[in-house]
Amino acid sequence: MKEQLHMQFQNLIEHSSDEDLSIIRDWMDGLEKKHSGEYTTYLSAGLHMDAMITEDTYTISIPITPLIHNSLNMPHGGIIAVILDTAMGTLATHSLSEEFAVVTTNLSINYIAVAKVGNLHAQAKFSHKGRQTMVVEGEVVDDQGKRIAIGTGSFFVIPRKRH
Repeated sequence: MKEQLHMQFQNLIEHSSDEDLSIIRDWMDGLEKKHSGEYTTYLSAGLHMDAMITEDTYTISIPITPLIHNSLNMPHGGIIAVILDTAMGTLATHSLSEEFAVVTTNLSINYIAVAKVGNLHAQAKFSHKGRQTMVVEGEVVDDQGKRIAIGTGSFFVIPRKRH
């Protein structure tokens, strides 16, 4: 498998545009950070998610790069949904003891504007925090604070599986 990957990688390098090479470099940087423990998932590593938590909010930031663009050369709505759901779900999970986690039961997003450069920031805060269900509000803004999307997520509390 390593030999096949090495040949495939060499072929990619030889035939890639500068934009392709930039995306490959960024992805490899993220993977190295996952290996070192800076990121816990491939998704957070691939998107270069930076996170900040306070008692009441959780914020995720990602750079706007061609990797997250749709065919219109703007951030894909699905990527915006991913960072919004991740921020809201992580806030909910962090509010629980280690024996519990949450799963998303509903996600509603309204897309308001487009961000072209800089970073996207998804911030989440509680609307309702029950023992079995939680409702979290979130918004995505750009570096200037322009609102890109707003959303609400419902989450169900579940026991965390032990390995």
